[in-house]
Order: sequence, then structure tokens, then C-alpha cells
Amino acid sequence: MLHSTSASRVFLRSGAWTSVRTGASSSTKRTAGARFASSTAGAAPLPNIFTSRATLAAATGLTVGSVAWYTHLYGQLPFVGSVSASGLADAGLHPPHYPWSHSGLLDSFDHASIRRGYQVYREVCAACHSLDRIAWRNLVGVSHGVDEVKAMAEEVEYEDGPNDAGEMFQRPGKLADYMPKPYPNEEAARAGNGGALPPDLSLIVKARHGAADYVFSLLTGYIDPPAGVHIREGLNYNPYFPGGAIAMARVLYDGLVDYPDGTPATTTQMAKDVTTFLNWAAEPEHDERKKIGLQAVIIFSVLTTLALYTKRFKTWVQSCLGQLQDSNRDEGQKELKEMIRRSHEDGSLWTRDWTKAKLQALQPKSFKRKNFDSTPIQQPLSKKAKKAALSSSYTFVPPSSETNERLALRARRFEREHDIERKKQAGLLPEHEYSRHVNQADTASAMDHDHGMQGLTNTSFSFSRPMNGKSGHQARRKFLNSHAGDDENGGDFGAGSSWDKHNIVGTSEKLFKNYLRLTSEPDPRDIRPYRVLVHALAEISRKWKAESNYIWVCDQFKSLRQDLTVQRIKNDFTVQVYEMHARIALESADLVEYNQCQSTLKTLYEMGLPGKKEEFLAYRILYLVHVRNRSDMNRLMSTLTPQMKEHPAVKHSLEVQRAMATSNYHAFFILFANAPNMGAYIMDHFIERARLEALCIMSKSYKSLPLLFIVRQLGFEDTAAAHEFLKSNGGAFYTPVSQGDEGGGRAVDMGNARGPLLAKLEENNRRVAIKGAI
Repeated sequence: MLHSTSASRVFLRSGAWTSVRTGASSSTKRTAGARFASSTAGAAPLPNIFTSRATLAAATGLTVGSVAWYTHLYGQLPFVGSVSASGLADAGLHPPHYPWSHSGLLDSFDHASIRRGYQVYREVCAACHSLDRIAWRNLVGVSHGVDEVKAMAEEVEYEDGPNDAGEMFQRPGKLADYMPKPYPNEEAARAGNGGALPPDLSLIVKARHGAADYVFSLLTGYIDPPAGVHIREGLNYNPYFPGGAIAMARVLYDGLVDYPDGTPATTTQMAKDVTTFLNWAAEPEHDERKKIGLQAVIIFSVLTTLALYTKRFKTWVQSCLGQLQDSNRDEGQKELKEMIRRSHEDGSLWTRDWTKAKLQALQPKSFKRKNFDSTPIQQPLSKKAKKAALSSSYTFVPPSSETNERLALRARRFEREHDIERKKQAGLLPEHEYSRHVNQADTASAMDHDHGMQGLTNTSFSFSRPMNGKSGHQARRKFLNSHAGDDENGGDFGAGSSWDKHNIVGTSEKLFKNYLRLTSEPDPRDIRPYRVLVHALAEISRKWKAESNYIWVCDQFKSLRQDLTVQRIKNDFTVQVYEMHARIALESADLVEYNQCQSTLKTLYEMGLPGKKEEFLAYRILYLVHVRNRSDMNRLMSTLTPQMKEHPAVKHSLEVQRAMATSNYHAFFILFANAPNMGAYIMDHFIERARLEALCIMSKSYKSLPLLFIVRQLGFEDTAAAHEFLKSNGGAFYTPVSQGDEGGGRAVDMGNARGPLLAKLEENNRRVAIKGAI
């Protein structure tokens, strides 16, 4: 005896089982409240890794580690202010911001100021501070000429060697030498400055908070200490220096240097010039970097513009290719290539607004019947000429036995409708009797109503009522004379050439009209115009929702479609009519009418008319799964685009097809419980087959299975429905279950049920042709 939990590990191929649709019917009986309902498709959701505790802990650890590592390298976070300083005595006075000439996005250094700043540094600052990272050559082309820099370098003696004797020697400086140091080592520098070490000024602007503003404020900020502030001997008070006490005394005074260009050597001017020089020393590549950056911005802006426009053109091409169907693919690709070629030749390929360009192959087309008239239109014939043409067109050909049999079969087929039509015209049949006869008409005639005009064949020219008040014989002769020369068969009315010459516009104001196959030329007085058809559709939809009388509604829809076909109306309203009729047919389990609507909708969609294309594509895939038409399924799969496959309804139908192809019934019944739109109505037609196949597979592995387990796995409403299914298929063999099973204490004896279930499955698998299948 096996428990239900052990059974679930073998039968189903994927994932944990989620509860199937509660109350999902295994038959086609559904309530009106479920009409046109939609639900989400897909299997049970996978666990989200973003909500797991392991992911949260890993992200927290990564964040804390990154902050700690950044703090270890740089001291503090850039977005968190320092909290160690509590006043001016600790952090110093914050310097004001000055409008430096080089601070703009596209501004460069003032090179005249750099020259003057170097003079201040050489005459004032170089006595204590070094400039280790600046060589003489760096001044060339920035503040001085080559000869000037060479002369300044040669004024300094540099130790070099060793010479041939192994001794060091002194030589004049060269352009490659770096600025000389004021002290030979750090100890000498501290000894010469009372224990304070003068910093190197190569990167002083970059190394201090406030940059150039700080250096300028420090050089000009020396004041007497305020009351209460005591400065140690040998130090000077400067509020911009952290702590306020600085070892460097004030060094800049008015007239300290003499500028060769005549600029007044005030304290602020000298501070501004030397700060500009030190800023350049910290960023010698400043001007070149901004120049290259500007060039890069211009180049990349042009490239980005070209890339975006090229992407725009590419997107338009991909959009056009994605909208092409098998019917217009060759035409559309040819037109697309020709359009691109012309744009390339006239130079508008990169300047044209492609979003407004449209392909003619993608525009909706009105398909007209071909006119097989190979002769030119002639002038009206005289009576004698008409008589001669009529007599010449009736050359006697002895009918064969096959032709006689076909004519007799066709006469019997239309005999009942001809009789009803004659009685109606003669006034012998009341309206209610006429409606009753129509509603009880032969089912085969109703199935083929969309092809009713094919009944007007070459050999049938008898009309059931006079036209224009003349006898049937005279009307027939007039009709034949007016079509003399239409084709080689003597003017075939049903071949379609007459439709292009006689565009019918209905004049009937009747809102409802029973369907009757056309056996004669349509009369505009019996055809409803477009505005009446729109009103009729709304009323039919209302009556269907109120009364759900499918026989009457289907008859009205067929009449509606017939009026649209006769008047050659193919637009959005036509698509709406066929879509609504297809849904109602699905709800009423009428696959014949559904197939006729689906076939016409496929043609309308290929014409480019808008509608629920993806929804009915999903229905078509499910229907092909039902009829097991693998060749059409493979052909349809090859035409699907990635956009179509991502649509929820199409994606669900493809998953159903995959589940059935791989016998993954666990996934199949989950999909059945979550079918979107009206997909479940089609799945109802092969749900019993899937249950039989699943039971046959289960019977290979188990001797018995609890009835409740079968209910849950195969999507039954309850144990009673499962028992009825097993009983109807000869598999209701039970054994008792211990420990009080929820399924009534019964388990299905799979060993004894296997034989009848396999026989029933083999019987059901016999293929039966369905009339009207796509």
C-alpha cells in the first residue's frame, strides 16, 4: 500500500505541486459569469533570491567591508563631514571662495600670472620650501621661453658624477634637472626653522582643504591674536591655519618684488600670483586636460548623435521586419530595400525622419475578387446580337454520368431552401413559420454558410424569384446577356467577376434577420447597411448576455457575417464580429463555427486590420494541440516572432504544447488551472485525453493510488467527479485505504484499471476528421 506523498515523487516531472484550480470543470459546462474571463498564466513562481536572508547578509557584509576599506585608504567618506573639529581652534577658519580665472569648465590658467608667481616663489618662498616635482623643462612654453629657462637652470650648480676619476663634481643645471632644494635633508630644514619642517609646495594646493582659496587666505590672513588667545613664542597667529598658531611668519608685503611687466606688487597681487603658480605646479596638465576633454566631448557628442540616429533607423527597420507576415514578407523586404537604396542615393539616409516612413506592404489592403474577364468592355449589344451571343453560348454537350450524379446531389441539397424561399415570396409561409424552418435547417448547410456563394455554379442559372418584375426566364436571359463575354464559361456568376461590377450596398432596416444560404443574386433590399449592422451587433451581444440562446445568436451572427461578405466590408468592425462570434462559439463548445471564424480572422489579420491577434493565435495553438496536427503546428511555430512568443497568452499556449509533447502532465494541469482568456474552453476538449494518458503512466509505477491524490494531480473538482471519470472509462477499481484517507477511504487499484484505461485511450486516439478545421 503506497501513500500519496510517495506517489507524487514519481508521476510528476517538475517542481512542487501547487493546488489546481478550485472548481475547474472538466466538461464544457461553465457559468455565464465566467464568460470572457481572463487569468494569469504560468506555473508557480520560483523563490525570489532578493528576499532571502543569505542574500541580505551578504549584501550587508559587502557594504560594511567596502566602507571600512575606503575609510582605511582615504581617512573618511566623501559624503560624511569630519566630526573631529569642534571650532576654529581645531579646524581653522573656512576660507572664502575666490573667482579664479582657471576655475571655469573651459577656462585655462593665466600664464602671465604663473610667470609672476614663479618670480614670487623664487625670490620669497624658495628660501624655505622645495618644489621637488617640477623640472626646469616644465616652465618652457608655460611661463618662460627655452632660452630663459636654460639661463635660469645654468645659474644653479648640481652635483653629478662620478667622473673618470671616481669623484663627484659640480655642473651647471640643465632643462631635465628638477628645482633645487633649499636644504640637503629634513634635519637641516628643521634646524633652520626652529624645529618646524617647511612642506614641499609641489602638491600643496591639492593637499589642503580649500585648495587655492586656502593658500591665498593663509598668505593674506596674518593678524594679531584676539583677546584671550595666547600664542607661544616663535609662532604666529593665522585664523586660517588649523589651531591658529603657525611657525611661518608673514612673508608678503607690498613692494616686496618688482614685476618686469609693471604690475603693482601688492600683498594680495603677490599672493594671487604665487597661488596660481602653485596651482599650476600641482596640475601641469590642467590646460591640456581641458582641451582634450573639450575635444572628446565634441567628438563623442557627434558619435553619440550618429549612434542614436543609426539606432533609430535600425529600430525602424527591425519594427518593419517584425510586422511582416508570410503573405507580404517578400513584397515588404523588396520595398524596404528599394526605399533604403533610394535614400542612400539621394543622400537622405541619415537626415530622413524614419519614424514617419511607412511601407505600403504593411498598409491594410482591400482584397477584391479577381476579374477573369480577358476581353475588353464592349458597347451594349442590340437585341439580335444578344440573341446570337446567347444561342452561341449554349452549345450542347452531352452530360456524363458523373455530372448527372453531381447535379442531382446538388439539387437535393438545395431543394428544401428553394421550397422555403418560393413559399415566402408567394406569401404562403408566415414569418414565424419561416423562422422556425430556418432554425431547424440542415446543420450541414449552416456549417458551410461562409461558402454559400460557391453554390452559384456554372451549370445552375435557375432563379427562385422574378427580378425587376419579369419572369424567371426573362430575368435569366437578361442576366446572361449582361455578362456575355465575362469568361470562357459564358459568365459564371459564382466565379466572382460579377462582384466587382455590381458593388452591393444594403438598404434593409431590419435589425435582426435569419440566416439563409444565398442561392441567387443578392437583393440590396434584403441586405442591411453598415450602420444597421453595427447596431445589430450591439443588440445581439446584449441578448446573448441576457438570454444565452446560442442557436438564435449563432444564426444572427451568420446572417451578420453574410451581409458583411456580400457588401465586401473588411474593417475593424468585421474583425470585431468574427472575434465575438468565435468567443461565443468556444463558450458553447461549437468548434465548427469557431474554426470558420478563426480561418477568416487569420486572413483579416494578414491584411493588417487591428484586433486581438495574439489572443486568437494562442487559441489556434491550443486547437492544433487538440487535433494533434503536428505539421501545421511546426509551420506555425516557424512564423512566430520573439515579440509574439513573449505575449502572456501565446506564451501560455506554447507551454501547454510543450507539456503535452513531453508528457509533463504536472505542468499541464497547472497551466489548465491558470489558463488566460478563454484558453481553458479549448483545453476542455482534450483534458479527458490528458487525464487518461496521465493515469496510464501512473499505472505503470503503482499498484494503487489514493483517490484524493488523483483528484489533486489531475485537476478534478472533487472525489465524486474523479469517480465518475474512472467509472465512465472502465477504471473504477478500488481497494480500501488504512488510516482513514480523505478520499472516502478508497484507493484506485491501478493494476486492474490499467487494461480498461489503455483500451479507452486507444479508442479515443482514433483520429476523426473535423469539418471546418484550419
